[in-house]
This record gives sequence, C-alpha cells and structure tokens, in this order.
Amino acid sequence: MTRGDGRQSLAQGPPSDKENRPRSTGITKRNQTQKMAPRSAKRARLSARDSNIQGSQRLAASQANRTDANQFYDPDQDEGERRQIRKGLRDLTRDLNDSRSEYLQAGNHGLRDTIKKANEIFENVKQTSDATIDSRLLVQAADLSYKKTAQLVLGDASAGIDVDEFVSKCISFMRRAPTESQASIPSSTQRRRTGIGRSQVDPNDSDEDQGDAMNWDWLGRAACFCSNSRPSVPGFLLGPLSVQKRIRQQPTRRARERIDPTRAVAPQTLEEKDLDRQETSNLTTMCAEINRLLARTQNQGQDAVNRQLSQLSEPPTDELVQEVMAKNNVADDGGIPLFQFCLNPKSFGQSVENLFYVSFLVRDGMVGVSVDSRGLATLHASKPHAPSEAQKKGVQKHQAICSLDFEVWQDLIEAYDIKDPIIPHLKMETGSLAVFSPVNLTQEVRDTIAGLGGSVKYIAALDLEHHIHLTAWKEAFPDAAIIAPEGLWEKRQSNPKVKDAAPFEHVFRKESNGQQKISGEFDTEFETEYVHSHPSRELVFYHRPSRTLIEADLLFNLPAREQYSKTKESATSGVFTKMVSPLMTASSPATWQKRFVWYVLSSGDRQAFAESIRRIDKWDFNRLIPCHGDVIESGAKGVFRTVMEWFLADRKQV
Repeated sequence: MTRGDGRQSLAQGPPSDKENRPRSTGITKRNQTQKMAPRSAKRARLSARDSNIQGSQRLAASQANRTDANQFYDPDQDEGERRQIRKGLRDLTRDLNDSRSEYLQAGNHGLRDTIKKANEIFENVKQTSDATIDSRLLVQAADLSYKKTAQLVLGDASAGIDVDEFVSKCISFMRRAPTESQASIPSSTQRRRTGIGRSQVDPNDSDEDQGDAMNWDWLGRAACFCSNSRPSVPGFLLGPLSVQKRIRQQPTRRARERIDPTRAVAPQTLEEKDLDRQETSNLTTMCAEINRLLARTQNQGQDAVNRQLSQLSEPPTDELVQEVMAKNNVADDGGIPLFQFCLNPKSFGQSVENLFYVSFLVRDGMVGVSVDSRGLATLHASKPHAPSEAQKKGVQKHQAICSLDFEVWQDLIEAYDIKDPIIPHLKMETGSLAVFSPVNLTQEVRDTIAGLGGSVKYIAALDLEHHIHLTAWKEAFPDAAIIAPEGLWEKRQSNPKVKDAAPFEHVFRKESNGQQKISGEFDTEFETEYVHSHPSRELVFYHRPSRTLIEADLLFNLPAREQYSKTKESATSGVFTKMVSPLMTASSPATWQKRFVWYVLSSGDRQAFAESIRRIDKWDFNRLIPCHGDVIESGAKGVFRTVMEWFLADRKQV
C-alpha cells in the first residue's frame, strides 16, 4: 500500500518473529532461606537504574543511528514509541467516528486533516500490527470520503439519521462504560466533569486486548427514559394523515327491469288440509306408524298361531309349529322376522326406506332386535328405558352396518318367499296409482298393479320419446288420464300403430309453464317442471312425501344394472355400451355428462333450460328415478348438482 508521502506501509525485511515471541519477565524464584538485603544495597540498585531522561536520550540516539535496512521494518522497535503510535491512531479513529456528520459537511476539512495526521504517525510505524491499525483507519477514511463525494454530487437525499454514525457512537459509548454493569448512568454534566471519554482509555491497551465486548446493559439503561410524565396522546387527536376532498358520486340510473308475466308463478296457498298432510309425511310420524304396525302385526300373528295350534287334535310336531309360525310371519322367539317385515317385493327403494325407519326406532329403543333359534334377526315391540333405569340395568347400545344391493334384495325375496309387503306399498293418499313412462304391460306387471289396488288413475309420458306403450295402458285402464308434453299427440298420429283415438287429457305447454294443474290429489303430492327447452320436451316430477325426483332424459346414471338384472345380458355388454357408459356416468366429476347437457341438451335455449334447472334444484329431493340407469336411493340432490353445476353457477367454469 502506497501513502501520500511515497512510503510503503509494508516493506520487505529480514524474516523475524521476535515481536510475536513471549518476552521474558526476568522473574526468578527466590530462595526461601535468602535473607533480606540491607537498605544500603537496595539504594545502590535504585541508583543504578537509568532515569527516564537517560532512556529518552538512548531512544533518540538509536533513532539517529538507525540504518537503511530497518527504515521500514524494525522488529526491535522501542515499546514506548509503539505505545505512542497506537494511541495516536486510536485517537484519530475515534475522532473520525464521532465526527462523521461534521466531516460530511461541505467546506469541512476534517478528513484531510485526519489523513495528514495519520501520515505523520505512519512515518514511525515499523511493526505489522501497528500497520494494521493504520490501514483500518485509512479504509474508514476512504469510505467516508466516498460518501461525502456522492453527497456533494447527488445532494443529500437521506432522511432520518446516519446509521453508520449512530452505530459507531453506540459502540464507542458501550466501550467507555464502567466495569460495574449496575453503576448509575451519569448525566451529561457529570460526564463532562468526570472526564469520561477518550482520556480515560488506557493508551497502552491495544485493540486486540479490548476485543468486541460491549456493555449493552449500560446502553439500554442510558437510552431508556427513567420516567416519562408526558400524557399519552391518542392518534386520532393528531388528525388524519391526508385530507381528500369529498367528491359527490353521481347516481347511475338503470332501466326498470320488467318481469315476464308468462314466467310469474303465483304463491302457493296453504290450507288446513295441507298442514295436516305435512304432519303425516314427516319422519316422526312415519316411524310412529311403523312402530304401531309392528306391535299390531306381532300381536295378531301370535294370536293366530295359538288359535291354529289349539285347534289341532294331536300335539303338533316341531316342523308343523315352524310352518304355522312362518305362515303368520312369527318367529319362534315371538318376534317378527326382520326381512319379512321390512322388505317390499314390489320396490327396492321402499325396502331401503323401511330399513331406515326401523333403524331409527331401534336407536330410540322403541323396537328391539333379537335372534331366533335359526340365528335370524327378529323385531320386537318394546318401550325405551329411562336413563336412570338403563344405567342400573347396564343397558348398552350397539350398532351394526349391513349392505343391501339389488341382487341381494332379490335373493332375500326369493329365499323368504315374500309375496306381499307387511309395510304397505307407497301409494297416493287417496289410493290412486300414477304410472310414469310405462313399460310393456306384461302379466307380471298386471299382477303387481292388482296387488297395489289396481286403481291406475294417471299415466305420464315423460317426453316425446318415452310413449311407446301408452296405447296398451290406456286400453287396460280407460279411466286413467294421460299426461304428456305438447307435440306428442301430433307425433303419434303419424304412426298408425300408436295412433290415439282421443286427445290427451293433460298437455303441458310452454306458455302455461308453472301454471298447469292436473287434479287436487295429484297436485297435492306432485310438483311438475316442464323443460320445454329440452330437445325431447322433458317433464320432471317431484313426489313430496317420498322426496323422489322422476325424470326420463334429463340425467343419466349408466350402466343400467337394475334394468338388466332379470335378463341374461350384462349391463356393460356391447361395444357401444362400453363406449357410452363411462361418458354418461353420474359419478363425480361427471365431466362428459356436463358437456353433453351443456352443448347438446340445452343448445336450443340455454337460458330457459337454466331457469328450469334452478327451479328443480329448489325441490327437497333425496331420491332420483331415471329412465336410463340405476335408481339413486340417497344423495340424489348432490348428484344432480354435480351434473348441472354449470347451470347452477353464475358462469360456466370450463
């Protein structure tokens, strides 16, 4: 490194590590038996020592006789001279750190004076450790000079305090702290009087001895206020940070939205009979009715068994007793067989509903479950225990989960030889039957209708495609009224095989959508939505008591396993079926069926189609019967919303 006077801070010299070697103190152990020297000898030794003046003279003589070889590096430099050099460099460093703000001012020559003094001191530097202190001072002066130059060129754009200056002053303050950390903090006047500052620092201590230890406790107690009597001022009393002029907003006028009178729906008027009907269709009423039916069936069956066995002239055998009890739906433990009581051979869906009703009764303690001698489950009418009584008797509740699919339901009906349901089949309250999208009127279907009472009063064709067997049903039940969408009667007249003799009784039309009435008993239990924007002009029905949605081609749930269960063909056989079934499934996310409904079914009038879907979504249905696919016994509302998601949302997502 080259300085302003042309000298180098480090020069080549003979290698030596003398300055790094530990110096001998010259202290030797004295003999414990040595006697104290006389006083005269001690004075002689003191007089033999060199005085400070003589030492200074020898120092000056050594400097004068110094050769060119040790002009820049002298491992034997005098210790007193080195202490003076280190003290001068440390003083310059402290002045530079403490006066940073003054040195940065324009017209101030503090930096130049510092460099000049450092050059004068550097002439006597002969050791590497002293040169390190000098180089550190030179680096700090160069950084401050660069900052001052930038400030003079660009202007002082800084805000607040100088971080470097603040940190350097904090470090100086902590290093000047007293040794005792609990010492009191002197005031500024006391510091001036006592002279706490750089004069108290031992000039003989080098930077290596000081280290980086700083008294943070001293700084913290000095920086914090010992007491603050100023009252706190809330922020809102100081006023807002910025004041904006209030601008009056001009109201935007919009055209009055006109309501289409053809789409207006009159509010439904509730009468006293409607409230009574609602009470009879809720869950509590249904469970109570089934509980009474179980008790009545159990008592009547036991009485019938006892009466028939008492009429025998000879003691009955075990086989005969079992036969008589099975004929009267009674098990050998006195209960009613579970499956014979709950299963409906005419409806898989109602069989599932009956099991749900019975499970609620078992949970509430109204019905007990037992096992007969053959290990089959039986039902018994019972009364629930009071909480205290149940605790004394140690009554515990147990739960079991069983699965029932369509195939198992058929096997159970065949195994138990169930012909008629104990729990009555679901019919309209008046006893009338409504048939939707009728199938081929076979003898088996006729027997089923006869078992339900045979009073078919309504035959509904759900769209323009599901109407093939209307003629046969109308001939078998001439008093039944046909419900169909507009255009179906005209379509059938062009085909001689299905040509009707008389017009249909109830035809749903676009202009009367939402106002079409069938009859009092029908409208009481059913709600109807005419989706005229559907290519097949779909009719959708909602049965309130059973919370069932009935539709034809609005939603598909392929593959149709139930419809193929009584045939030898598989529901997934055929190349075309294997291609279409995965695309028309209702399982989430049902992406392909969403696209089919959006781009195909609703392409004619998507807005009207969406309005119909939203009205259907307001119905509280849990079961869905499609014409294509399996019946969704539970959770049908969620499946419907998954498929029709794009119509129910504000905008199509994909």
